[in-house]
Amino acid sequence: MGARDLAFNIQQQAHDRADEEAQAIPWQLLQEARCQYIDWQEFYFWARSVMESEGSVPTWLAEQIEDRCPGFIEEDRRYTAEHADDGFLTPIRLGSWIDEHVFEFARKSGWLNAISYYAVREARYQRASVCWSQSVDRWRKARPILHPSFEEWLAEAAKCDDTANLLPEIRKERQCFKLVSPEKLDQAVTSYIEWEAFAYWCRPALEAGAPLPDIVASELQCRCPGFVEFNESARDEDHLIQQDWHRLMVWVADHFFIEAKREGWFDAILISVRNHPRGIRTLEYWEYCDDRWASALPVPYPSFEYWRHNADRYVDLGAD
Repeated sequence: MGARDLAFNIQQQAHDRADEEAQAIPWQLLQEARCQYIDWQEFYFWARSVMESEGSVPTWLAEQIEDRCPGFIEEDRRYTAEHADDGFLTPIRLGSWIDEHVFEFARKSGWLNAISYYAVREARYQRASVCWSQSVDRWRKARPILHPSFEEWLAEAAKCDDTANLLPEIRKERQCFKLVSPEKLDQAVTSYIEWEAFAYWCRPALEAGAPLPDIVASELQCRCPGFVEFNESARDEDHLIQQDWHRLMVWVADHFFIEAKREGWFDAILISVRNHPRGIRTLEYWEYCDDRWASALPVPYPSFEYWRHNADRYVDLGAD
């Protein structure tokens, strides 16, 4: 097995492990914890920047760390005294302390990996990581008279290239993110997740090979006028695999995300949705429904609002 295949397998194993952990908790909790984790990682990267460039923990920084991580400084002093030959490990130990204490609730419940896996794929995390490495390099060459405060450092991090530390192929894939503001992208991602949920709700009915339930036909006509007729005429081109759902998603993209496609940042939406807890959970709920409805569609067919509500509440209680 080559190095590239080995790296892919490791990544896949990490994804599978994170996905399995995430399935057992509400997506809202995972989303909130992920944002909180990135907040803490920003603080960690700032503190680490100072510690690694100085080779020590300045008194003013120790006070800042103690304020946020009470007990860490004294614990680290004891550890350092007992393990003098280990070198300066305080920066690494701070990261471990945050995981063990701040995110103890997730660690004990067995889903800390899910938080970290999806957090590191966020642009805000990557910008902080880039700012850390660049800060250490810059400050070691020319020690600043005064290190930036955490707030000042965050402002610097916000300007960093979040793709700088990524592999070339991933960096190329994420160039589309530079074509849209984070706020505009967030709005588009939220909208796309909702449209994708609608398409998943329609999917069992579209692929059942029978007349659409009235509620599905009505909703499609209201939200996507003309699609039902278009889909019927295009079905003759389907061979072994039904394409109804894919046609609906293409229809949605062509009609409701025109600006993103024209300006070249539509792929940024797709990449973001793949890593969004709500988007992932919606897919998992569709898979659950698809399995349950394999023999026959439910009668009556649930409304989209009811289906969406259940998707948001869905957790896989069988996940470990």
